[in-house]
Amino acid sequence: MMRDSPQGAELLTEARRVLADTILPQLSSDSRYQVLMVIRAITLAEREFEASAEAEAKLGEKLQQLAGSDAPMPELTQLLSKRIRNGDFDGSEELYAFLRLAVNFKLIETNPSRVEEAL
Repeated sequence: MMRDSPQGAELLTEARRVLADTILPQLSSDSRYQVLMVIRAITLAEREFEASAEAEAKLGEKLQQLAGSDAPMPELTQLLSKRIRNGDFDGSEELYAFLRLAVNFKLIETNPSRVEEAL
């Protein structure tokens, strides 16, 4: 899926940079601790975005292979649905593997700690 810029990960990176380089040096020690916790949370979110983007690219690649086309994503899903209805994938291990990957991709979005298991 194509996303508009700036993307979430880019915004998080910039927010982390501003906090670390501009705001943090001006704070008292109590406030510094709280901002450092926020910076750590942003860093983790950046990693999750990156892992999700990698999984999404892999899913798109697999869908193209399975559908036998490099059409845009909405057309690929329609094509795959049509081929499934036609029985082209009856008993297909390849389709099962793709659907498993798709479900794992959704799990990654809601539970990024599963990234390694899904890929």
